[in-house]
Amino acid sequence: NEPRHCLGHPDPAMYAGTAAAAAIGGTGASGAWLFSYNKENYGFDTGMRFGRFMMARGNANAQVSQYREDIAGIVGTTVTKCDAWTSVTTLFLAVGAALSCAGRIGMHGCAPPGWYCALFSGSIFMSIMFNGTALWFSMHASMRAQCAATSLLTRTVRLPIPSMGQLDQARVFASSFEKQEARDMFRVP
Repeated sequence: NEPRHCLGHPDPAMYAGTAAAAAIGGTGASGAWLFSYNKENYGFDTGMRFGRFMMARGNANAQVSQYREDIAGIVGTTVTKCDAWTSVTTLFLAVGAALSCAGRIGMHGCAPPGWYCALFSGSIFMSIMFNGTALWFSMHASMRAQCAATSLLTRTVRLPIPSMGQLDQARVFASSFEKQEARDMFRVP
């Protein structure tokens, strides 16, 4: 009565060793696959995260650009209207100067009474005073609107340039994958 392995049948311990080697090889291969799979996904997620950061920056820049256009539109309207008033009041001042230079109303006929000339001259000088004030207000408003636009554009509505901390937070190095926990590196999908 000889043992079975002598009669052409393999030893059961050999089956166990082969099965253990196959299990170890399968575990090692699946572990390597899981590691490379998760590392590839980590790299993909890193690119997507930075893309999301850049998209948010692009949207913030577009929003600030719209604000800047709004400021330019509002200020442009004010400056245009004030410049038009500057031209109108300058013309009125010229007409007032021409009327007051004559000295009296009736140059080619008999002179009107003194009280009438006094009312006429008083009205001319009042219109020159009010037109001068309107000219000064229109020039002041135009310059003040331009100064306000400059102040808003340089102090309040600025391009959202990211700080170094925000850039460091947005970027990820490939070596940081290896700093994760083992369960994250070998996570089954």
